[in-house]
Amino acid sequence: MPVTSQSVSVGTAVVEISGPSIRSQFVYCQDGDYDGDTLVYIGGSDVTTSTGVKLSKTNTTVFQTNADDSLYAVCSAEGGSVRVVNVQ
Repeated sequence: MPVTSQSVSVGTAVVEISGPSIRSQFVYCQDGDYDGDTLVYIGGSDVTTSTGVKLSKTNTTVFQTNADDSLYAVCSAEGGSVRVVNVQ
């Protein structure tokens, strides 16, 4: 079972945080700006701060994605980040 970890920089432009894989996977996400005022939102390629799922700074949000799925993030301001762990 491959496991990968990364920290992805997120700003006001949409960025891919978890791409397609050869099989389904669990994607664990947490707002990486623990002490900052930025807010990070997760969703599809059309995610916005109005439509995305807001990430917690203290809890982990888990998504199960299919092999061809990707997750994207956008931040309320420049300088945000997302901690991502993919488990296949």
